[in-house]
Amino acid sequence: MLIASEYGGPRASFMKGTVSTRDSLIAGLILLLTGVPALALEGYAVDPETGLRMERYRAPVPADVPDGITLDNAEAVRLHDAGELTFIDVYPPKGLGPDPLDGHWVTNEVRESIPGSTWLPEVGRGTLQADAQSYFQRNLVRLTANDKSAPIAFFCTSDCWQSWNAARRAIGWGYTAVHWYPLGSDGWLETGKALEVIQPVNFLDDSTPGLSDFPNNANIFLIDQQGNEVAIGQVEFSTQQQGAAGVVVDMNSTDFEDQFLSMRPFKCLTESSEWFCYLPYPYELSRTVTPSDLTELEYQLLFIWKSPKSFGIDAWNGVYYQLTRQDDGTITGALLQGDLNVLADPPEPNSHPIDLMEFTEEGASKRRFPSLIIRP
Repeated sequence: MLIASEYGGPRASFMKGTVSTRDSLIAGLILLLTGVPALALEGYAVDPETGLRMERYRAPVPADVPDGITLDNAEAVRLHDAGELTFIDVYPPKGLGPDPLDGHWVTNEVRESIPGSTWLPEVGRGTLQADAQSYFQRNLVRLTANDKSAPIAFFCTSDCWQSWNAARRAIGWGYTAVHWYPLGSDGWLETGKALEVIQPVNFLDDSTPGLSDFPNNANIFLIDQQGNEVAIGQVEFSTQQQGAAGVVVDMNSTDFEDQFLSMRPFKCLTESSEWFCYLPYPYELSRTVTPSDLTELEYQLLFIWKSPKSFGIDAWNGVYYQLTRQDDGTITGALLQGDLNVLADPPEPNSHPIDLMEFTEEGASKRRFPSLIIRP
């Protein structure tokens, strides 16, 4: 069973460490025998057998890492922008660690990190169990294309011994261009550069969820019977945990005309024998989607069609686009017709009151816009 831990605390069944406290003189003398330069570590509690820090990972760190290259802010930014380094974040998130069944990291903590970096949580602990060591080793092989001379950089936050340990461990495995960025994401912010939300690499299959599931922004197009596209707005996606994304729709097309129908204002596409009027969902939503569940986006894309000759507007002529995310990342929507009068009564917060079993695709091809597409 995995248990929660604080930053630097022991974590059951994933990693385990032994507590080792030595005064600086004894540690320095023993470290000479283990090949770690004593002067670089004088006054720091590292294990005499491994040369690694075994506890209290959030504490002042040395000025450099033996046999590695230490980066200051300016050099980290220069090498990052030049694309000359693979940045590896080893920040330990609060939570339950990796799920033993599917390998995803159980945490509700959002990690903002250096753009383009790879997050390998917890690989900087003093002692790694066999599965954690394998996780670290195989991802180093993957990130370096099995080239131990490829330049890599380890970081975390400032005063993070896990980044120091990770660098030392990689050096011990024969990697010859190991960089250490001791100020980490804190130092990155000091330079005025932005951080971005990243997701941890899966502990079992080495996949990275959420990074490419949704773009930051995408455009919404209705597609008419002839295949012509009409741009009607944008979708903003914000990355969350486990591949989920927050989603907000902005219907801002200049093709919309303001209409007052049945005592309510609507935005309508009117240049046709069939009007399409946008129906903003009037109740609370969590506004979160995943690649396999786009319901919360569907609820922000409701329409009602009407004849321009008819008086008012009738929610019986409701339009619901059932969305599917394609392999290339685009989202397509197929029109279903049904009664949206169910929205007249407030539902439970964050619920989905529209019953798609009562909607049909019959006659959808005769509607003005039988489909839509969402893409960057």
